[in-house]
Amino acid sequence: MKKVQNIVLFLSVLIGVGLAYISFFNVYQTDDYFWSYTTRKVGLLQSFIDTYTNWGGRYFGYSINMFNPVFYDSNNILPKIYPVFLMLSFIGVSALNFKEYFNYSLKESVKKGLLLFFFYTVLLVSLPEHYFWITGSNVYFVPVILFGILLYFFKKREDTGQKIWFYLSVLFIIILMGSNEILALILEGVLLVYYIQKRSKENLFLVLLGIIFLFVCFLAPGNFNRMGEVERGIVKWLKRIALFGADAIYVGVKVVLIIPLFIKVFEEELKKITAQVTFKKAILFWSVSLIPLLFTSYILTSIARQFESIIFYFLITFSLVFFFKFEKVKKLWWVSLFIIFLPDFKIFPEKYTYFNIDFNGENIVMELLTTDLKEYEREMNKRVAVIRNSPQDSVVVDRIKVVPRVLFFGEMSSVNEEETFINDQLQKYFNKKYIRTKE
Repeated sequence: MKKVQNIVLFLSVLIGVGLAYISFFNVYQTDDYFWSYTTRKVGLLQSFIDTYTNWGGRYFGYSINMFNPVFYDSNNILPKIYPVFLMLSFIGVSALNFKEYFNYSLKESVKKGLLLFFFYTVLLVSLPEHYFWITGSNVYFVPVILFGILLYFFKKREDTGQKIWFYLSVLFIIILMGSNEILALILEGVLLVYYIQKRSKENLFLVLLGIIFLFVCFLAPGNFNRMGEVERGIVKWLKRIALFGADAIYVGVKVVLIIPLFIKVFEEELKKITAQVTFKKAILFWSVSLIPLLFTSYILTSIARQFESIIFYFLITFSLVFFFKFEKVKKLWWVSLFIIFLPDFKIFPEKYTYFNIDFNGENIVMELLTTDLKEYEREMNKRVAVIRNSPQDSVVVDRIKVVPRVLFFGEMSSVNEEETFINDQLQKYFNKKYIRTKE
């Protein structure tokens, strides 16, 4: 076990260093400009009201995006340091929980945090949007870190009985319910299971609090404004059933492929947990991940970055179920490790490429070996300079030739194409009537 842990630890450090290096060439993108523009134009309060009524109910996730400093950050400092800060925060919060829940030393806790970071990274559906896109990070990565802090508060409340930990838990539940809908559903499921296991007035209050703010998030007028009706009746329900099956298979396959390695690496922790819970309880915790899958199929959403919280929770809980019944699968850890560094499994046609399974290992390696990251940054900075310094209301810029694999990038439409949201965002931010790329 220790040998395998050391291998994965070494890979985790390498991946972390590689991602930190790649981050040095990161730049602001798409919605980063949008949030900066709206906040400057109408102010924080009105921007919040407009977003909640016209766009969506992520009252916390969208609000922190309103502080995007692109207007003041002419040297692009934040995009380069923010991803690294969040990755280190994830490792640090994970270490904090390993120390609290398993009584590990600081050194051992940090080691476990790095190991968990490895699995979190390889599971990501869209690493560029999750780690390197500031707007995406605030909606998808930051909440996972905050969720980890909430788990720490739960443990401290259980151990000490001090009210401060309960009040902090209340605060973080309110925050997390407004971060993104998927994590909100997972959190409410966890709160319900927690209450079933330990019935008390405080835990019941947390469940009810979660439900209230879940409704605040889900019933936002902006959510209904963005919903479109394409089919009705039985056709729509058949699509929902088909999507649930496809999404569940994707999540299940992706998790099962790396469960042998996960069980081998965290064998010690899984043994301690299985000694304290029954198989039925493990099934109950795992079933929480099915609620978000049902929700995404209901709103006709296929695999995308919002599935990352589901996959991560699915891995952690399903590995416990596996450990109860199929512990010997850990012997196949080397198969999982090999699969992680395989290229994208391109087995679906173009229309359904999002169902191809990718563990990001090959993408990170190829980004470091083949992409001229410095040239990409230079091209992007040149584009911004041309748009900013042009005295004309209409600007046509060169297309970006060096397109990265890992850094988030969204290209504008060209002069011969219809305007997209990317063009619109840049036009508003730079106060131009027309911005396009050459053919």
